[in-house]
Amino acid sequence: MLTHPIDDHQRFGWFLSMEINAPVGRQSHADPTLPGSGPLWRSLTRRHADALGRPQSSAARSYGSGRTEHRTMDDLVLRIIIFAIVGLVSGFISGLFGIGGSTVRLPIFIYLLPWVGIGQSVLMHVASATSMALVIPSAITATRKQYALGNLDVGFYKTWVIGLFVGVALGAILLPHGSTEILQTLFAVYILLVGFYIAFGRGRFSSGDAPPSGSKRIGIASFVGLVAALTGTSGGTLTTPILSTCGLALEKAIAIASATGLVTGSIATIGGILSGWHAPDLPSYSLGYVDVVIFVVMMPTVMISAPWGVSVGEKFSETTLQRTYAALLILVGLDLLRRLTF
Repeated sequence: MLTHPIDDHQRFGWFLSMEINAPVGRQSHADPTLPGSGPLWRSLTRRHADALGRPQSSAARSYGSGRTEHRTMDDLVLRIIIFAIVGLVSGFISGLFGIGGSTVRLPIFIYLLPWVGIGQSVLMHVASATSMALVIPSAITATRKQYALGNLDVGFYKTWVIGLFVGVALGAILLPHGSTEILQTLFAVYILLVGFYIAFGRGRFSSGDAPPSGSKRIGIASFVGLVAALTGTSGGTLTTPILSTCGLALEKAIAIASATGLVTGSIATIGGILSGWHAPDLPSYSLGYVDVVIFVVMMPTVMISAPWGVSVGEKFSETTLQRTYAALLILVGLDLLRRLTF
């Protein structure tokens, strides 16, 4: 008979312990009935337990200070509310401008993550990895749609994936070694260049009539993957203008850009989890650099509000939307650089 009630924290630990410690091919020696005995659970709750003042062990956690626990729960609820609203806003903007959303999410993360206790030392790392995790659901939907429409050139994409893998893997390796200031500068410069291209350079450049092939295609894809991993973006914003400039039909370039997010998002998310597994100063309930709370809260809210943005966007001309989006990127990029300077 239990001498005290099991709280939600312990029940969640029991569930993950059962999942992670289930024997596969050999008998596990971990006791699945004890909360916190699984390695995944230990990673998820390590920082949360510290915040609650709870000693860490493979047995049941002792009760921490009630006041501290209440404060931590309040912080978690506040995080959920804030990023549910962020999901609605970013989803609406993504639908309005017809974009993937990474260039919208990252600035919002940079502005708001410090308000929920994310340390400056890992600010961009958490922002980038969590943003890349959020790329995956929308990339799956977009890729399936492009494939159904017959726009996705599978032969081209197979070679493109090789380069993406190389570039994103390299970016995932470099990410933990870059400071927040360096990564924020890279992102700010990136969105400034994208903004200026949309405003002044679209359709003015051409490098030939034949799409890139062979080592050139792999090289371009590697560059896209590296930039995507270091900036926390899907790579689609970069892929479409590069491939259309190189001679690929626009509808096929857009299809490849959609499928690019599927690869960059998946690999960068895995890289963010592994490279941040033992990183200090991470938020509670995170997997490496990926904030699980933000991911779970934002994913459905983005999907809910994106169609609203599409509906509103249909009332404006394409030129108006492009100019507005370009101005937004330029203003945000300049502000991010200003914050680093002053």
